[in-house]
Amino acid sequence: MKAGSGFLTDIDQFVQQKREHFIEIFQQLVAIPSICGDEAQIKNAVAFLSNLLKELFDCQIEILPTAGSPVIFCHFAAASSSEEPILFYGHYDVMAAEDVEKWQTDPFQLTLKEGRLFGRGAGDNKGQLLDVIFGLYAFKSLHQQFPCQINLIIEGEEEKGSVHLNQVVKQLSSQQLRQIKTVFVIDGSFSFAGQHVLRLGNRGLLGFEVNFKTNETDLHSGNFGNVSPNPVLVFHQILEQLYDFKKQRVLIPHFYDGTEQVSQTEAALLEKLPPVKLNSSQSSEFFKEPENKFEYYKRLMFEPSFNINGIQSGFLGQGIKTIIPSQLKVRFDFRLVNGQDVSQIQRELNRLLAPWISNKLLSINYLAVIPPYYAGVENKLMKQVIQGIQQVDQQAVIEPVMPGTVPNYVWQENLQAQIFTIPLANFDQHNHAPNENIKLTAFLQGIKIIYQLVKIYQD
Repeated sequence: MKAGSGFLTDIDQFVQQKREHFIEIFQQLVAIPSICGDEAQIKNAVAFLSNLLKELFDCQIEILPTAGSPVIFCHFAAASSSEEPILFYGHYDVMAAEDVEKWQTDPFQLTLKEGRLFGRGAGDNKGQLLDVIFGLYAFKSLHQQFPCQINLIIEGEEEKGSVHLNQVVKQLSSQQLRQIKTVFVIDGSFSFAGQHVLRLGNRGLLGFEVNFKTNETDLHSGNFGNVSPNPVLVFHQILEQLYDFKKQRVLIPHFYDGTEQVSQTEAALLEKLPPVKLNSSQSSEFFKEPENKFEYYKRLMFEPSFNINGIQSGFLGQGIKTIIPSQLKVRFDFRLVNGQDVSQIQRELNRLLAPWISNKLLSINYLAVIPPYYAGVENKLMKQVIQGIQQVDQQAVIEPVMPGTVPNYVWQENLQAQIFTIPLANFDQHNHAPNENIKLTAFLQGIKIIYQLVKIYQD
């Protein structure tokens, strides 16, 4: 395998010639409000994409049913089988277009305005998905044959946490995907500085809800104060068992097992990332801000985090209501890094909370259990992939770890594959919010980047 030569004349001309046609197809896809759970529109999106793939390629398409939205699986044949096959991933489902009054345009009518294409799914993930399809189409049109077998998985439940993706990949792993060792996940946003990025991993996620119940009903604080437990105070006791606020350290036993120091190679990559605005003046005994760019990115990418999403309890209406609340509900999330064992942390957390659970003071409900993934930086293909992206954007950088969480563990666990996450949408795409968009330049560059990724495999 080798990276592209750097001469983009053919692909540039091809994209320019097809630009209006590509945007027209983009408009048609955005017009389908494929919100996860809307069975009719999900069906329409699957039909549209299946027909598009059949129109552009001579490929094998399977529609794989699940208990939720179906998965589209497409296989593209190659001239020879000397190269290992590769897999691209994207999704066709979108978030609901809420707060319609805040949208500047119709969310389901793709609109070009001030250099951006606005519409629900424009950035997340219909625009990026079409980049994959159009990039493959460009390569096939310019070279007639693919240099390796290519597979494409398009799921319809990413916005619900990809609840059936693991099941589908496991189903495909014994036959259709058995030789896959490299997966390109095309989703997310590139850097806030406007640079395209290659991400080698992502943090994991352990999200859970704890419900405290100390009484059957709220109690009068004058009649029952000092003689009846308060769930807020019980929560405070448990919080002190979970987290050291001065040291900013999680106290769950074995929580940090498996974590490693940042290597010199990783540190060098962090130094190449764009500068950040630091607020060190806000550091205090309660929270210590990062002191420099390296510390900022190290915390985001290579350190686990402790977070409280929300707390609900008691009375916060007008006036005073002197009660002892009967219940408290709190949601936590831990972002986990390479080496941490999410199952072990779950077990240790259950063990830590066991005394309160056995006394029926609380119950715990796990909402997300996603392991971290990291390909590592000592990787020959990584260099070729970033070189391919840099054929289109010379400023592209490598982000060792995505601070957020995506279900990339499914590819590693089922296929033992290396995964590269390559976002093709701008940082300010407003995904999941009103006025979602993708810059026109980003959309067109994305097609060229996919083309370059395939070109890596050309002899």
